[in-house]
Amino acid sequence: MSEATKFTQDILTNAKAKADSIILEAEAETQRASDEAKIAIQREADAIARAGRSDAEAIKRREISEARHRSKLRQQREKDRIMQEVLDETKKRTFEIVRDDSRYIPLLTRLVESGINELGTELALIHLNGTDLKRVAILERNMTSSASGRVKVEWSKEPIDALGGVIVSSRDGRIRIVNTLDQKFNAVEPKLLIEARKSLFGE
Repeated sequence: MSEATKFTQDILTNAKAKADSIILEAEAETQRASDEAKIAIQREADAIARAGRSDAEAIKRREISEARHRSKLRQQREKDRIMQEVLDETKKRTFEIVRDDSRYIPLLTRLVESGINELGTELALIHLNGTDLKRVAILERNMTSSASGRVKVEWSKEPIDALGGVIVSSRDGRIRIVNTLDQKFNAVEPKLLIEARKSLFGE
């Protein structure tokens, strides 16, 4: 083998060794890069999965909260409906009294006398609704002298907008005693609501 041939072979051998080394290092580097990439991808996938689970839990909690809120709203609407029915029925029964003269005339007389006494003026102007204006003669007969004897009483011919009861006022209207059934019911309505809610719903 000539020197040239041997030299060439040595170069090729060394080159082959270097090439093999480079290839091995490249393959090792590729494997490391691949392993690191797999780890990074897995970490990212885990993070996404955790975020997904977190998002899913958040959505679930939000949906549960919204469902509870809707349920509470439905319950509140149902309670309000029941309370309105209670008020309507109570009001209906309260105002049924105006159709029973044996109960209503004495009550109306007391409301007129109470208004006159509370007004405390020398003249009292009595305001009634259209139906009760027809009962003036009966009321005058029933009123006690303590209320009508010391106070001049005038009966307004203009009917008031009320289901029953009376408004007693001074002649100029600056002082008014409202003794209507409507006002009486409105006055007790808040207490009635409290008692009804306590009785019905334990609130």
